[in-house]
Amino acid sequence: MKPTKPELILPAGSILNLKTAFAYGADAVYCGYPGLSLRVCDDWKFEDVKRAVDTARLLDKKIYLALNLVARNDDIDRLSSVAADISELNPSGIIVSDPGVFVFMKKLLPNMPITVSTQANVRNYATLRFWEDLGAESVVLSRECGFDEIATIKHKAGNMKIEVFIHGSMCMSVSGRCLISNYLLGRDANRGQCAQPCRWEYLLTEKDSDRKYLIEEDGRGSYILSSKDLCLMPVLHKYTELGIDRFKVEGRRKNEHYIATVAKAYKNAIAGNYPSGLQYLLGLGNRGYTLGFHNGNVSRLSYDYESTVSVGDYQFAGTVTEVGEDWFILEVRNTLEKGREIELITYGDTEPIRIDLHQLIDAKTGKEIEKASAGQGFSIKILRNCFGQIADGDAANVFSVGMVARILANNGLEQQKIIEKRKQQFMEEVYAAERQ
Repeated sequence: MKPTKPELILPAGSILNLKTAFAYGADAVYCGYPGLSLRVCDDWKFEDVKRAVDTARLLDKKIYLALNLVARNDDIDRLSSVAADISELNPSGIIVSDPGVFVFMKKLLPNMPITVSTQANVRNYATLRFWEDLGAESVVLSRECGFDEIATIKHKAGNMKIEVFIHGSMCMSVSGRCLISNYLLGRDANRGQCAQPCRWEYLLTEKDSDRKYLIEEDGRGSYILSSKDLCLMPVLHKYTELGIDRFKVEGRRKNEHYIATVAKAYKNAIAGNYPSGLQYLLGLGNRGYTLGFHNGNVSRLSYDYESTVSVGDYQFAGTVTEVGEDWFILEVRNTLEKGREIELITYGDTEPIRIDLHQLIDAKTGKEIEKASAGQGFSIKILRNCFGQIADGDAANVFSVGMVARILANNGLEQQKIIEKRKQQFMEEVYAAERQ
């Protein structure tokens, strides 16, 4: 029996990201419930969550609310009122990691589908059955699960839906349960306040062991704790064939360029167009890609010990906010200069549309300018003579509000070396996986 296509779930750190994710192919999104998710620093309020749920429902899409922090007593005291709010919102489901919160919410909302968060560190079928017995509908497997482990769990899953992270930042701690930020800065990573000290550079001397050495990279320090970003695109077909129910993407604090690119890439891959999807992802800003624990363990290629900078071939140029018959308005999100070329990332499986910026017009004043800088909603008007391949009067049929534009990054030689080295290492990791 041919497996059904997996549900593609994107992060929604804002209403704009939610709309972008759905426009570019996401089947569902997830967002944090105010004060009870691992994004407690976000400024979302109940009204914002309601708007997000209403928007998803209007578009006939799904939305899951995360209540996945490590709960304290005062959090438990809030759950009765939170359950009442969630009952009113009626999302597609909620995401929980704390067993106490799970039992509490299951009792108050018996018909609400509950997904067990990756923070619960489920990596064997016995633990999966434990959560199933409690009434869970699905589980996000631990990022530390290898493909063979996932296959065994899926085989024994029964009616439980299996969700797997396929793309995004990786934490060097077990399923993200890290205390480094707490110790160094007093910011609790298990309550959404991680300062990401794993991305800092360190000088480390190991003493009183068989080997004594100094870890140092060209006098600049060594990024010994910083993982590359997860990217399962080259092996995604294996997970599709296995019948994984949901593919999940990390990144609730990413911008629309990230959301649009990743959603389009994986949606195309799920439909069978893997090469196209990989090319989109390779051009996106990243810390270098890795297959993570796909082979059962991480390797030396899973970390970049020299740099934590996120670089790529393309940068975010802007977002379309208005469309006319022979023009469109682009809200600028990066410096754009006259004579440069931008690309509009299209919906579906079509190639980007190239726009020649041989004319820049301030959308507010109507005056022609030489350069447009991002900030405070500054926008430019792009006229028909900049997109020659589009027929007269057809702009409204080609461009859409919410479309994302990208531009080639002005990377220096050092940045380009980092990009090429990371791509080479990723391909080396992929080839090694294929030989196993």
